[in-house]
Amino acid sequence: MKIIKSLKKFGILGIILLSNNVLAYDPGTPDRECKPPKFRDLNPPEQVKGEPVPEVEPESEIEFTVSGYADPTTITAFAKNEPLELNIVDKNSFFQVSAKLPAILNGKFARIKLRAKTQGSPCISQDGWLIKISNTSEPTKSEETE
Repeated sequence: MKIIKSLKKFGILGIILLSNNVLAYDPGTPDRECKPPKFRDLNPPEQVKGEPVPEVEPESEIEFTVSGYADPTTITAFAKNEPLELNIVDKNSFFQVSAKLPAILNGKFARIKLRAKTQGSPCISQDGWLIKISNTSEPTKSEETE
């Protein structure tokens, strides 16, 4: 009699455990997986620890690539909170992006902030890097006349 009661208890416990595992499976989970876009090939390159911040000329171009599953209409870039006008080229498996730094950043440090969303998903990716823009002063009128 004790054996039958024990088997019933183990049987009920087994059914409960199996039903929880079956109910835990959600076939829609892979569709909701977030795959954020990746930013690569930053140019000028990121600062290497222990080395100075990369320096560029004023109004020079920056470049980077974004993974191909990003929505190109959502790719944005800012330099010291100044929006950059992006030139986006579709290379099939990735997007090649370039932009010209604004003249207002002459002689300053600027963090380039990047942002993009995945196509058909609310998944957002952000990245960025620090650069130094060299200070090239404009020639004065007396220097121009000489």
